[in-house]
Amino acid sequence: AYEASPFVRIVRERLGELELPHLQVTCARGSAAKRQRLLDARGAFQVPYLEDPNAGVYLFESAAILKYLNETYA
Repeated sequence: AYEASPFVRIVRERLGELELPHLQVTCARGSAAKRQRLLDARGAFQVPYLEDPNAGVYLFESAAILKYLNETYA
């Protein structure tokens, strides 16, 4: 997450509404090591980013994440 992002906020709020346990990793500007880990793992750095270990799903883009959460957990 990047805390100031409105796109991150809506995903975080939806996770809370669905009462899904989750771990948020904050990747603020200037946190090169955290950003690099995501870049190395997925070939891109973009927030919000969601990994669902239950389904092996990895998503960027808040609209895609919200759609996935609603279809899978709502």
